[in-house]
Parts: sequence; structure tokens; C-alpha cells
Amino acid sequence: MAVAIVNRSMTYQSLVGSLLLVLCVCFTRFSAAQDSESGSEKASTWASVEDPLQIDQPWDFAPYRVLIWIASNDPLVDAADVEDELRTYLDRDFAALWKVDIADAPPAVATAAQRHLADISFEEIASTDPVVAVKRDHPDSVRLRVAENVGQYVSTVYGTTALIEQVEQAAAEIDNETIDGVKPKLKAIEGDTLSLLEHWKKKDTEAILVARGMADTLEPAAKIITVPQNGLIIDAARNYDKIFIVRVDRRSLLTHVSSIELDSLMRHFGTVAEESCLNLSEIPSTIGLAVTDSFAPMVRIEESGVRSAKALIRAGGLALDPKSPAMINVGDVLEPMIRKNDRNGNPTTIGPLEWAFLVVKEKDGSKVEMDYHAGRAGGLQGRKNNRTFRMALRVRPVNESTMLRLHAQGDKDFPLIGYEIHDKNLETGDMTFVGRTDWNGRLEVGRIDRSPLRLMYVKNGGAILARLPMVPGLTEREVADLSGDDMRLQAEAYIRGVQNAIVDLVAIRELFAARIKNHLQSGELDRAEELFNALSKQPTSERLSDDMGRKQAAFLKALAGPQNLRQRKKIDEMFTMTRRLLSKHISPARLREIDADIIQARENGGRLPAEEEQPAEEEVVDTTK
Repeated sequence: MAVAIVNRSMTYQSLVGSLLLVLCVCFTRFSAAQDSESGSEKASTWASVEDPLQIDQPWDFAPYRVLIWIASNDPLVDAADVEDELRTYLDRDFAALWKVDIADAPPAVATAAQRHLADISFEEIASTDPVVAVKRDHPDSVRLRVAENVGQYVSTVYGTTALIEQVEQAAAEIDNETIDGVKPKLKAIEGDTLSLLEHWKKKDTEAILVARGMADTLEPAAKIITVPQNGLIIDAARNYDKIFIVRVDRRSLLTHVSSIELDSLMRHFGTVAEESCLNLSEIPSTIGLAVTDSFAPMVRIEESGVRSAKALIRAGGLALDPKSPAMINVGDVLEPMIRKNDRNGNPTTIGPLEWAFLVVKEKDGSKVEMDYHAGRAGGLQGRKNNRTFRMALRVRPVNESTMLRLHAQGDKDFPLIGYEIHDKNLETGDMTFVGRTDWNGRLEVGRIDRSPLRLMYVKNGGAILARLPMVPGLTEREVADLSGDDMRLQAEAYIRGVQNAIVDLVAIRELFAARIKNHLQSGELDRAEELFNALSKQPTSERLSDDMGRKQAAFLKALAGPQNLRQRKKIDEMFTMTRRLLSKHISPARLREIDADIIQARENGGRLPAEEEQPAEEEVVDTTK
């Protein structure tokens, strides 16, 4: 009994100890989360509010980090005015799926949105971020990666007075008074930005403080270092998965709301969703509708082959409704994208794969299996590593058709005219003729009910030149940079001419040979020699072969480059076959035979001896019957 009491006492003590340990861990994590959240708020205006403990969540249970920027031309409508009602609207579909921040768009973003929302680019909105541009031939260029390194290895950073003051103020807003050691190095120059650019050209200038867009165009080229401060567009891209830029236009009776999504990882803008409303009170819900329409759920590609891929839906485990805007279903079409970073986290390759789409064929919870259709082999395949990201976004066509234009490779002013476009049925494999390109290499390709994706084939002269998967209506215009097939067709026409010449020459030779033989047998030696001289002047196999060699070299020279290997191979095959035909039928042995008959006739008094009649074969009688 005593032993039982002791064991029970030890069990209670262990249980209490375990509970205390759990409480301590939870308190520590809560404090760390609070400190981290406070630090993130100081780090930047665009720091995500997502709990740092949730960052390592499984992909299919990790909610999207979303930032909505409001760009309004009416002071009565801003982020503060619409935030509460907008959150209420978005919670209907995204309560567990999105962690949302709503703010007024930065000036550069708002200006771009009001001008041309559909054509906006990441480079454009990030071009106003101040950066330090360091010359690449700097002795310590390899060591310069972050702002702290600038303070260590650069003696002076020149800049305009206005930009230096702007950076110092923005850095102070995140309690970074020294700007990571860059502030003591800053030195204002007299003059404006043009004067600063002239300063950059001096040999003794190590670095300048300039806008990112201008730093990208510097000559000589610069190494760009981000300056830590408040309100950087690049920070927003790092801290959020999706950024929605919403334009509110109240210049007419109706309020027009347009929304476009920026996928931060791929720095890719989607299609514009447009809505309108009449009353001021309807603006928050109209914004919510436009944002929902422009949202493109994403998948992470786990496995990829030549013609298929497997992927995991982001936040798929949180989307319980099959009709949720965040869900991806069988039949959906996705656009694959890839990003490869350098060791500093900056992209070296980024964006959608050209002429490539994925079609969902099977779905199991958050997992999907897809068919891969691409104009070129590869693309998705490759080794997995921490610097490479393979994703895909669901596409949403907004127009009824897309204008397809074909032009010669490397020469956009050389349209491919009269090329045939065929559509291949993804299920049956049947080919349907769509049309021919016009005088400018264009053909309008419309949407069909069968599938959003159309697999287009480009043909010319019966040969397939390219495969172009496309989603009509996704964009207004698509341009295919193809190696034209005109040179192969020219080579084919030339070869056909040579082959016809060979046939004609064979017929002429046989005709001359028969007439010469008749004259020799009739004792007309002079007439036979005249015909033989005329026959000798006809093209020989050596002459035709030399001409073919020159033409072949000219065709292959015009098709130089690895992109034309297919056409070069076809041309080589045509010329090889024709040379075999030439050597077989246009042989000099036939002329030597005729010349021998003339010599024999001359030695026989001008007449070819009569051919000895061959004795008839005796009939064999079977005597065994």
C-alpha cells in the first residue's frame, strides 16, 4: 500500500511538472511572438501581421498573407473609410484563408494605378525605392551585400539633399537612426539628380544614393544595395504573398472599381477585375467583389515530369467549401512559374514559363495531379533546392479572344504570313483548322466551351513548326517568336527543280543514245558524232553536284544557330537523297559506252557492226512423264 501511495505521489508530481513546463513554453512563445510583432511593426509599414509561429505551418494549412492597397481619386474614399466593411465582406470567403492588411497605396503605386492599371509592372512600382548603387569594380564589391557592409567598406555615398533627408526620416520611423551604418557615409552634393548622375561617372566615386529605377540604368552598371527604411515596396513584396492594388474612380456617376493581383514571390500581375456601384455605401463591398474576382489561388509543384506534375494547394486544408475562391478543382487551368534566387535572395530567373500551362486532372484533398502542356520541352523539371521555387497560379480569362501574332525569330518586323494555325483536341487528339495568319502575321483566336486551354499548332508547307498552348482571353495579345520555315521551303523548291532536271536529263540521254546508235548502224558517222558532241554539252553529274553544294551551303548559312537545327537537318536530308539519285541515274559510264561505239564504228569503216543474234534457247522436253 505504501508503494502504491508513493507511486501515485510521483505520478502527480510528474504531471504537475509537465504542466508547469508546458505553461513556461507557451508563455515564452507568447512573449516572443509579441516582441516579434512589435519589432515587425517597427521594421516597416508593410511588415506582415502574421504570427511568426505560423510561418512554418504546412503549405496546405498556411493562410495567405494579403495586403490590399487602395488608390482612390476621391479624398472621401480611403483605406480607413472602407476597412471595417471590407473586412466583413472578405471574411465570408477568406476568414480562415487570409491574414489581411488594408492601407492606402504608396504614391508611386497610386500614380501607376490611376494611369494604367492593366499594364502595371513590379519594376515600375518599385522604381522609387531609394537604394545605394555601388560600382562593380569596387575593391570590396564581393563583400557588399547589405547596408551594413556599405558602412564598413564604402567611404562616401553621394546623394541629393532631398533624397538624403527623405531616407533619414524614413529610417528614423523604424528606429534605425544610423541606417545600419550608412548615415555617416552620406554626403549631399550641390544640384539635382542629373548632377548626381554626372558625379557617378567620375572615377573616384564609389557609390551614390539614388532611386532603384535609375540605379538599374546606370553606366557603368551598379551593384544595388537596399537601404533599410519605412515604406519600401520591396519590403511589401517580401512580407506578403498577395498584394491587391485597387483603383477607385469616382469621376462619373458610377463609381468604377478595378483590382489587380500581384503575386509577390513571382512578382507577377494577374488580370484586372472590374466592378461598379452607384452609392458611396456600396464601395467597400464592391472592392471586396473585385478583389475576390482578381484573386488567383496558387499551388506549389512537388513533382514534375515531361508531361505531368503533382502539386499542393496553398491553404487547401483551410478551404472547406469546394466552391471557395481559394480552391482549385478538376478542369482548372494554371500557369506555371519559376523563380531562382542568388545567394542574396535576389531573383536571377523569375516569372511564367513561356507557352506553358497545367490542366488539373485529379484532385485528392489539397493534392492535385496535372497534365503539362508546353511549347518547349523541360521548363518545370530540375533539381530541388532552397533557391528554386516552382509554383502555378490559376488563370482567369477576361476577354473573348486573344490576338496571336507570329514573327521571325529575332526580327519582330518580319511577320510570318499565311502560316496555318490548327487546334488539337486535348481529349481525342483530333486536329481542326483554325485559320491562316494575315499580312501582319496575325490571327484572332477565340475562346471555346470545351476547355479554357487550346493547344495550337503552327504549320507551313505541311511541316509542323511550333506548338503553342494558349488560353484565349487571358491576354489581349500574344506574340510567338518563331524560326520561320521559308528557308526550308526555298530549299525544298530548289531540290524539286533539281530532281525534275535529273529526270529530264535522263530522258535526253536515252533519246540521244538511241539516235546515235541508229546513225552508226546506218553508216552515218558524221551525224552520230554531231549528236554525241551535243550530248556532251548537257549538264553532268559533277556540274549538278557542285551547284547543289553551293546552294546547300547558302541555305545552311542562313539557318545558322542552335534554334534552326531542325530545319538544317531537313535540308541536309533532302540534299543527301538528291545526290544519291544523281549518282545513280546521271553516270559518266553511259557517255563512255556511246564513245566506245563511235570508236568501233570509225574502225569499221564508219558503220557499227551488226549485233550478233543470240541463239534461241532450245526447248527442253520433260521425258519423265
